Amino acid sequence: MNNSEFYSLLDRYLTGDLSVEEKERFTVLLNDDHYRALLEASMEETFMEDTFTGDETEDRRERLNSFILGRIQHQVRTTRIRRLLAYAAAAVLLIGTSIFYLLKNRLDHLPSTHLPVAQNDVAPGGSGAVLTLADGSQIQLDSTGNGVVANQTGARVVLQKGQLVYDAAPGAGEIVYNSVSTPNGRQFRLKLPDGTTVWLNAASAIRYPVAFKGKERLVEITGEAYFEVAQHTNMPFKVKINETSTVEVLGTHFNINAYKDEPGVATTLLEGAVRVRYADETATLKPGEQALMTGGPIKITTAVNIDKVMAWKNGLFNFDGASLQQVMKQLERWYNIEVVYEKGVPDLRFGGELSRNLKLSEILNTLEDVHVHFRIENDRKLIVMP
Repeated sequence: MNNSEFYSLLDRYLTGDLSVEEKERFTVLLNDDHYRALLEASMEETFMEDTFTGDETEDRRERLNSFILGRIQHQVRTTRIRRLLAYAAAAVLLIGTSIFYLLKNRLDHLPSTHLPVAQNDVAPGGSGAVLTLADGSQIQLDSTGNGVVANQTGARVVLQKGQLVYDAAPGAGEIVYNSVSTPNGRQFRLKLPDGTTVWLNAASAIRYPVAFKGKERLVEITGEAYFEVAQHTNMPFKVKINETSTVEVLGTHFNINAYKDEPGVATTLLEGAVRVRYADETATLKPGEQALMTGGPIKITTAVNIDKVMAWKNGLFNFDGASLQQVMKQLERWYNIEVVYEKGVPDLRFGGELSRNLKLSEILNTLEDVHVHFRIENDRKLIVMP
């Protein structure tokens, strides 16, 4: 591909005209140093302009910000680009045309060193979990190398490149249960005995049999999990949530957010179909819909921001429309911190995406640009100040 073709893809991305295949091709190109350099040049030209007018121009800049923050931040390796992306992230969180003037001013005064790091900085979370076997013994998966970690009634439990896999022999013995749980600051992926893949967000857990038998495949979760369910027509897959509700899988890809400190249980369907059951009520979802169960009737939302729902799985924070308290909940889980609010903290709303690979200080530096301030104490306590 020549440079003009690359710029054509970039331009059509900014106007929202790329097909799914072209988006995938465009993302692959950004793994190449040459095309990353072209993108950097385009970023600087875009952000250094002196005049910003017109709805189309504004929309193009928003798309460029979104793409930079949400799709390539984790791929870029040079110090110079990392600084540029961090400042772009700060700008995206502000509202209106002024964000671009703020960014222009910051780019004019790029520091010669890395972003400042707080004295008591906190590293981002990572992959890891605790496997609890049928006899109650536990295995720390984040410190275990590849290979067989356990045997459970004829099923081998294998860690392969950070994913836990069950290799169940046909006609395995009695049904016993295992569970995988993630503490704050960890997420994990596992493949169940039927081939279903599950991604667990921080502070989440799943309980399941080491071999599925009978008329259904039943698992239980708390916290948040994303499922890609293997199809077995004669054995439906069901998820029991917090002892309060059930999701019966009629299709394949869906996300469940069931944190107990959230307003309710949210089930979001990406592909296929699922039936949710809450108390005596049931509802069937179509792709792009979300069921929210908060204690009353099931509420169905038909226009769901899928990127926001799936941001955690894709290595991002998505703060679109999020309150300060909602943002802090995400940081508490991922950085394993305690958040305390001082009096007089304003009620704020945020927008934009940030990488979950950033240190806590980098996230906070970004958030401070909307007039809220923080300090980190030695015991991983984050104080939110007005």
